[in-house]
Amino acid sequence: NSDERSAPTVAMLLSGGVDSSVALNLLKRQGYSVTAFYLKIWLEDEVAHLGQCPWEDDYRVCQDVCAQAGVPLETVSLQKEYKESVISYTVHEAERGRTPNPDIMCNSRVKFGCFYDAIEGRGFDFVASGHYAQLVNDTDAEGQRRLLRAPDPVKDQSYFLCALTQTQLKRILFPIGHLQKSEVRELAEEFDLPNKKRPDSQGLCFLGKVKFDEFLAAYLGTRPGDIVDASTGDILGKHNGVWYHTVGQRKGLGKVLNPLATSRGPWYI
Repeated sequence: NSDERSAPTVAMLLSGGVDSSVALNLLKRQGYSVTAFYLKIWLEDEVAHLGQCPWEDDYRVCQDVCAQAGVPLETVSLQKEYKESVISYTVHEAERGRTPNPDIMCNSRVKFGCFYDAIEGRGFDFVASGHYAQLVNDTDAEGQRRLLRAPDPVKDQSYFLCALTQTQLKRILFPIGHLQKSEVRELAEEFDLPNKKRPDSQGLCFLGKVKFDEFLAAYLGTRPGDIVDASTGDILGKHNGVWYHTVGQRKGLGKVLNPLATSRGPWYI
């Protein structure tokens, strides 16, 4: 109908989780013309041996959510781009003993980077996601957008969006960014979403159920070395590679420290 044709168009990033599913339904309720996109970034070939393919379940849920909402769903494969821009960065930083933040790279280079390129020419007015963050017009600089924290301090994801440029921010909608997680769960019940009971996912988007240490082991292997007390020079244990640890770490050191050293803890890297 003519209303549908004149409505602003949105490319909605759908993951299969409750947050993006609620965001999609809010956009529909607000009168937007929505097309959902599932980004396939799982690296089947490289880490298939580490566990089952996690994206099949997610995609099935996306299909159910879109069928219920009457929204078309498309899949965009960005595996090559993801490997080049996020995986290579993650491995490179970890190998040098630095702590990578793949989510920041994923948002700036893939979800709101390569994906923009993939849908270029389709004429979408906006790109939306289920992130917990808020965007407002900057009162000091005309035409600029400001990225603000979400009111839910636990779920706030503004930090992971900090590398987005003004060009990227100008096209983004965060439909649930102003809500508490509890309110999003209530909306999931109200919309009677097929995934309303689905638990929140944790960890890195490309790893699925694979542990980060296992992923690093597949790419970097081991390079053992001594763990040394910075103040006395005493050797406290042996690590399997600096990339398995991070500055300030306390948790999980017991398995690489000598028993006597463990009892003198806590230790921090």
